[in-house]
Amino acid sequence: MLTTLVALYSILVALNLLDGFSTWLVLKPNHYHRERNPAARWMFIKLGLTRGLVLAEVLWIGFISAVFFLTFTHPVWNVVLLVLLCVGVLVFLRVVSGNFRAWRRIRQREELLAGKQQKEEADVGHA
Repeated sequence: MLTTLVALYSILVALNLLDGFSTWLVLKPNHYHRERNPAARWMFIKLGLTRGLVLAEVLWIGFISAVFFLTFTHPVWNVVLLVLLCVGVLVFLRVVSGNFRAWRRIRQREELLAGKQQKEEADVGHA
């Protein structure tokens, strides 16, 4: 059971780091309106994207770590911890995959607009 808990904890921490990276890709340089979490959006506006992301990740990973290390040694809490970690992994899999899908759409839209702009500039150059 301990091996499973440690594996799930590690996966959840890795997914949280991926969430921070993928959030940065979607919101950079300052597209805070894309953030769906109002508390995170407020933090990014007040602290800036990079500082806000670092603080959010430190707080969240710190919380996950505290819950894990306070409960994993108690056999009664192992089942609760297992459920919480599984739910956390599923939630953050969805969040991270959604962030990367959004980033791909944003990138495709930017490439399309850049292509149109280059075509317009080429048309003006030939006129």
